Amino acid sequence: MAKLIKRGEKLFIELPESFKDKKIKAIKLEPEIFVIASEEAVKRIIERQMQYMLYRRIKNRLVKVDAPAHRERGEKKAGWEGEYAVLPSDDAARAFSREHAWEFKRGEILGVKGFDGKYYVVRASTYAKVLEALRDALGEEGATPKEAAQRLKLPEELVKAVLEVAKEEGVVYEAKGGRYRYAG
Repeated sequence: MAKLIKRGEKLFIELPESFKDKKIKAIKLEPEIFVIASEEAVKRIIERQMQYMLYRRIKNRLVKVDAPAHRERGEKKAGWEGEYAVLPSDDAARAFSREHAWEFKRGEILGVKGFDGKYYVVRASTYAKVLEALRDALGEEGATPKEAAQRLKLPEELVKAVLEVAKEEGVVYEAKGGRYRYAG
């Protein structure tokens, strides 16, 4: 187990004896998050990641061949607009979840399954902005997603996604007639 040692204003990392003869890499993941690993471990991780990316590319090419069949049946392909998505099926949600797993784990993307069977996904930063604006748009009497979207001049699907996530968190609740109101 590595230990963090502070001497004056400097920090040192004391590594286990097993690292003694290995070349060590420190990788910065985020501003204050680092990973320390041997070069061999880093190479193995990179190889696995490359294999996974190659697998996904091949799989995506194979799946794209079937895409016109979905459109012929009238199914709408869910699109990730970069800020929100409404996923129509379990399969679409699973694929999206796999593709954006790290963003979900870091809390950058929030998602929930609605009572209508659709999956609502929204970027956390967008969720916070829209939720704040929704406070006025919902008002005292509440509003439907369509009414709130018109008041805010935002896409209805985005407003619906934010409302579904907020409902799951207990920030809003759905009253009669599909009207949403702020809780407490």
